[in-house]
Amino acid sequence: MDAAAQRTAALLREADITIAATLPDQWLGGVIGALDAEPAIRLVRVTREDDGVGICAGAYLGGQGAVLVCQSAGLLLSANALAGYALHHQTPFLVLAALRGGHDDGYYYQTYKHRVITPVLDALGLPHHTLRTPDDLSIIPDAARQGWLSRRPVVLLAHRDALRDAPEAGR
Repeated sequence: MDAAAQRTAALLREADITIAATLPDQWLGGVIGALDAEPAIRLVRVTREDDGVGICAGAYLGGQGAVLVCQSAGLLLSANALAGYALHHQTPFLVLAALRGGHDDGYYYQTYKHRVITPVLDALGLPHHTLRTPDDLSIIPDAARQGWLSRRPVVLLAHRDALRDAPEAGR
């Protein structure tokens, strides 16, 4: 497990996150492993992102902090659930999403998702921040606090290099 993944888990713990709803993703595998190893955070594996949104909302209603860990494509699939919890129910939680489809992704079918994720989040009125390097992970506690203050989910869109210690050679 690399240092960036361990630091992510530690920062989520510092942000009083006690529940993490996750979906598998190659870029997020280290983070998910670190969360699974973190005794203060309960890892809940889900098969759909909107189920993870519901778990995070339920955690808030139960007085706990939660994070949804998924890829950005899953946020697009969850737009209705995110809008409902953000706008109607004013439910704060954190989302850590791998920002797929950019220059650091080798899959054509991810490219349009990269182009539309930010405008969709803006249309939903969801605060969001882009993480480009492991140093940017330090925003996690402040982003969680922003969610509590604004009473809505806050999304962290993580480039591939933000989620690992060193870029792979010859991507």
